[in-house]
Amino acid sequence: MSNNLAMIVVIGLAAFVYLKFAPDSMKPWTNTPQPAIQPKDPAAKVERILIPGPERIRVIEKVKYIEKIPDVLTPSTIQDNAAHVIASATIPPSVAGGTASAILRTGPDGVGVGSIEYRPATPPFFAVQKEFGVRAGMGTVGLVLGEIYARPLRVGPVTVEVRGYGKRDDRSGADFGAVALIDMRF
Repeated sequence: MSNNLAMIVVIGLAAFVYLKFAPDSMKPWTNTPQPAIQPKDPAAKVERILIPGPERIRVIEKVKYIEKIPDVLTPSTIQDNAAHVIASATIPPSVAGGTASAILRTGPDGVGVGSIEYRPATPPFFAVQKEFGVRAGMGTVGLVLGEIYARPLRVGPVTVEVRGYGKRDDRSGADFGAVALIDMRF
């Protein structure tokens, strides 16, 4: 009994130390604002040609855009008077979700150059997940395995998982069971 109690205390202490002292980069649920990034232009080495375009372009007023969606644009874009927002898109909720903004910068020669700035979304601390699945397999000597699993919710870095399984080793009988797991990923 004392070994089990000692193990619970050690695990609890380790979880407390991780939650208290881990850097923000290791905490995907953190609320610290993530900086917007502007990737390098992959077509910088490609020869560009001039094509006739529209005489006017409607843009989103940068001041109103920043009021409605704060912390999306890079500080250099906010301060650049020649930079105009021409489009905005919210990427669907996922691990890689976020907000993308299309920027048009007008140079001194009157030529507009476009770029896209992306700010990743901060995942919520509590999330209801809709992940369900079925696994099945066969092995040697009559081994048959089957499993049903569900990951219904996530709280911070902890994912709750429920599994039901069935196993048959030989022709004499089968085992069935269920388990509830808590998964913490680093």
